[in-house]
Amino acid sequence: MTKDIKNVELFLFDLDGTVYIGDKEIEGSFDAINELRQMGKRICFFTNNSSRMHTDYIARLNNLGLRVYSDEIYTSGQVTCEYILDHFRGAKIFLLGNERLRSEFLLYGLELSDTNPDIAVLGFDTTLTYDRLYQFCKFVKKGIPYIATHPDYNCPADECPMPDVGAFIEAIRLTTDRVPEYIMGKPHTIAGERISKRYNVHPKQIAMVGDRLYTDIAFGKNCGFVSVLVLSGETTREMAEKSKIVPDVICEKVKDIVPLVRK
Repeated sequence: MTKDIKNVELFLFDLDGTVYIGDKEIEGSFDAINELRQMGKRICFFTNNSSRMHTDYIARLNNLGLRVYSDEIYTSGQVTCEYILDHFRGAKIFLLGNERLRSEFLLYGLELSDTNPDIAVLGFDTTLTYDRLYQFCKFVKKGIPYIATHPDYNCPADECPMPDVGAFIEAIRLTTDRVPEYIMGKPHTIAGERISKRYNVHPKQIAMVGDRLYTDIAFGKNCGFVSVLVLSGETTREMAEKSKIVPDVICEKVKDIVPLVRK
């Protein structure tokens, strides 16, 4: 199913599997993004990965050869920080997250506390210890508000996928009989609402471009965006044809979006 994307004003791009794989650009992606900019289209790179600060992604893309500006990066960690400022301002936060996520929270002026927190936040924590996980479960069991940065079950890695936030959501559910009241990342709509307001663009004029059906494409559908599946990462055409999640547009790679916008 192909949908006209000429009227899209803001293109949201997933990163790994969409724009690059590992430390290598997916062929033609950077030139295509620059062409979209030249056409007057706005660009945002939106990732569920909360283990890095937005500044880390700016540096990474710049080092790979694509010039990126601070307002063109948005992470599930940033969405979480902004949501807390809007709805739980002044709250003490018990955060499961690595030092980069902790630094993002502190950059936003949030208060982190391991004693008597007001809310519990589950992020991607590559430094997690059993003791901190158990502490987190105890606070969740007490009934304080419970937030997760994103729902992904695993994070791509060379030898074996790494357990991601979604895997720990399940472990914590089995221990505490609770799931997060608020999940920030794709495919949930909190991030979509914030993106629409952040860039002052109507949802119908936003396109979500990504390689995962159950996060990127489902996010686009849930938020009322144009959904663009690229086959450069996780999803094959056969998988897309069998899926109940139907993208509006299917392209082999990001570079194939440009001719559709030019039509």
